[in-house]
Amino acid sequence: MGGRILIVDQDPFGRDSLRVLLEKRGHTVTALEDGYQISNVVESKDFDVIFLDSSTGGIRNKGLFAKIKRKCPRSHIILMTSKRGNGFIKEAMDAGVYGCIDKPFNPDEVLTMVRHIINT
Repeated sequence: MGGRILIVDQDPFGRDSLRVLLEKRGHTVTALEDGYQISNVVESKDFDVIFLDSSTGGIRNKGLFAKIKRKCPRSHIILMTSKRGNGFIKEAMDAGVYGCIDKPFNPDEVLTMVRHIINT
């Protein structure tokens, strides 16, 4: 059974690669190019998994993770980052982010995390 997944990534190649990977596994995917659109989307849809690229505009807005959790309480947020040692990762984890993956992402790692979330 596929899950409902949101991807927010300003990089069209990264966003589309992840979308295609997940759709091939039967998931329903919504993709956004910036974080400023998140509030409207989570207001009208519920997602199992939300992938957020840490360098995408709007993602680092104060209170974004809490807002997502309030509007979409069952969602698991996975932060994508290409900068190791980024202090934002700690902030995100403290705010309840499920996990973090490095970019470029490893497809097996992504699928394992998604499978774990959706099957629990």
